Amino acid sequence: MKEVSEISAKEKNIRHGHISTLHIWWARRPLASSRATSYAALIPASETTEEWDKKRQFIIELSRWENSLNRRIIEKARRDIMEANGGRPPRVLDPFSGGGAIPLEALRLGCETHAVEYNPVATLILKCTLEYPQKYGNSGKKKGDWALWGGR
Repeated sequence: MKEVSEISAKEKNIRHGHISTLHIWWARRPLASSRATSYAALIPASETTEEWDKKRQFIIELSRWENSLNRRIIEKARRDIMEANGGRPPRVLDPFSGGGAIPLEALRLGCETHAVEYNPVATLILKCTLEYPQKYGNSGKKKGDWALWGGR
């Protein structure tokens, strides 16, 4: 979608709270497109034009940076995914996960996520993105905020 591409391009200018500020990575995937494509891949295809327009608008809203922690939008996306997968969280494997954009967004959407990376620098970035914040950080966030970020 053109709108998700535009949102992804604007995301490159975000400098506060974005994982891209952790470390410059040569092939960083935009969180917006990672969230949008993960969601779209895990829900059924639309059967009508009206249903497609409604899903399309939701995907655009879901991909916006300011909605990445919007509880209402993230919970709706999680419900849609769970409903489409028989009430179970789908398993997502990213065998070349790099800096972790796809695994982060799959976690945020409530998936059971597995990330693999061979490059040791990318592995450290991946740990800093997915593992360490859940393990060591809570820096004033209310309990439950980590669930929106991707934690359990």
